[in-house]
Amino acid sequence: MGPKKRQSSGVRKFEGIHFVNARPSSETERLKTQRLVRAHVGQWISDHTKEKGRILNEATSCSRDPSASVSRNKLDGDGFQGDPTSSQNEKESQSLSTTNNGSSCFTIASRPSPPPMRYITASRRLPPNALYLRPSREWRRSQFPPLSTSDCSECSDDAEKLVRSTESVTVVPWNQMPRIEPQVSVNFDPFDTLAIPFPADVVNRCENYLTSVLWPGLVPRSKHVQKTSEAWFPLSLSDPALAMAFMYGSLCHQRVQWYNQPSAGVGFGPKYQRIMQECELRAIRLINTAMKDPSRRTSDALLLSVTCMAHHQAMDEAFFKRRLPTPFKAPFQRLQWLSVYGFLPPNMVHIQGLLQLVKLRGGLKKLTTSGLAATMCFSDIFTASVLFIKPSFEFWPVDEGHYGMTLQGLLGFDQSQIDSGFGRFSHMGMTPQMAEVFHAIQCYINIIRNSLIEGYDVSLLTDQRNLTQYMTLSLPPVGTIRHEFTDSTQVITYEACRVACGIFAVGVIFPIPAHCTPLGRLAHQLQALLQDHEASDLWTSPHTRIALLWILTLGGIAATEMPERPFFVSALRQTLRRSAITSWQGLKGVLEMMLWYDGACDESAEALFREASIAFERGQL
Repeated sequence: MGPKKRQSSGVRKFEGIHFVNARPSSETERLKTQRLVRAHVGQWISDHTKEKGRILNEATSCSRDPSASVSRNKLDGDGFQGDPTSSQNEKESQSLSTTNNGSSCFTIASRPSPPPMRYITASRRLPPNALYLRPSREWRRSQFPPLSTSDCSECSDDAEKLVRSTESVTVVPWNQMPRIEPQVSVNFDPFDTLAIPFPADVVNRCENYLTSVLWPGLVPRSKHVQKTSEAWFPLSLSDPALAMAFMYGSLCHQRVQWYNQPSAGVGFGPKYQRIMQECELRAIRLINTAMKDPSRRTSDALLLSVTCMAHHQAMDEAFFKRRLPTPFKAPFQRLQWLSVYGFLPPNMVHIQGLLQLVKLRGGLKKLTTSGLAATMCFSDIFTASVLFIKPSFEFWPVDEGHYGMTLQGLLGFDQSQIDSGFGRFSHMGMTPQMAEVFHAIQCYINIIRNSLIEGYDVSLLTDQRNLTQYMTLSLPPVGTIRHEFTDSTQVITYEACRVACGIFAVGVIFPIPAHCTPLGRLAHQLQALLQDHEASDLWTSPHTRIALLWILTLGGIAATEMPERPFFVSALRQTLRRSAITSWQGLKGVLEMMLWYDGACDESAEALFREASIAFERGQL
């Protein structure tokens, strides 16, 4: 019997295909998947190293034995005719990811955010005798700021002060975003399942912008809470309407960012504007189609789609070229991207539809997707602030641990502090509810001052701001509570304080950019109120003098460069004269007895005082 024929060492036993879950539902499953993937990669590297050594040995033998070289060119290890170019391809390729028996191939893709971990991505199957090449280099890492997993990371505010943050929230030039490799994670679409008919570089740019910049700033979360991108992006993988709405929202957001910082590089050119407009049309058609499906009509994906459409508009170039100043220098203008969403007017058609859909769903408490209820609440507060009306939904915090907390609990004060503070103004018409709101605003101002110095938790600061604004907008108009007052002076004083508080709220607490600010309407409303015949006692009563000076000052600031400005200048001049106030510091001392934030208000208020003083010197009425 002859010697037993040895099996070729170049052939590996077929081990089958191993599948892993691309989106593990638990930490245990994620760790198990990670171990399997690492084991697979380790085995592959080991086999590849052995195979490479074998090939080098055979190549050496062939160079010494020409007959062996001829024999090897005729047959490969499995007995099939070899590819004459295979030797060259083996030298050019950096690695082989499968054997020629047709087993599944895997490639390594780098994640664009730290920590530098590796993820395995399944690629398409190729013919059995094909060579699979790893990328010759890793994709360039994203230039977006990394998402921190620490509760004490830092972000910078518009005032260039440090604030303790749950995630980095930084304005990034839209044109610095590289193309990203599809990944098996909850962030991106690894198998190209999204049916988006746009160039891959545009799609990747938008996806990267959403997950790395927009969403972390919109819903800042603590490290132990699921990030918004991990909950929202998977919804779009099975919902084309949401995928298109995300594209549209991302492009609109990038466009506003570029116009707010034109030095970022090449402009938002015609290519992107055409894609943005096409995204809007496609998203509307897809949403209308989804509305006809009872199973999708009130789904989380559709609600999120409508929200995207409600707060993004493809405005024309003339709209963006208007550079409108705001009279208040408020801090935290970028908190939850208010500087961007306040730049674009809300689409009231979509807002009305959103209200109806949430009502059909049963309210915010029925929304299960992480961060969705908080985003709906923010949308509601923003729209109510622009219109100066009461919010439609219940309050829902970003940090759900704050759910159900009152103003006093969230901002840290009690009833005794209210009684010794703004409760003293009850004689002039300030109700207990208004006194509590005024004290909450005062506490929030102190929080702002401290956070700009010491740093602060952004998710907590966001909830404190939003709840304060929510309760300010919830103050009832005087027409609904007129029976609670004993005389007409209290009626006028209450309503004037409510409108002036609204001016302070949208100028300082919840700063809305000039493109959408209601300051002009509030100034006009305040002027009409003060000119009412029932307001005569407000001008003469010593009990209302402090409130009147504060009301006139805020009204004058809101009326900057508006037709109502001369009225407030004249009225302030007369009131200053009756109050014997002759200096800016004297007026500021009175203003600080009410609601005031010097960093945001002093500059415009002092300019108003100088204007009133000049009018006084000239003897103008």
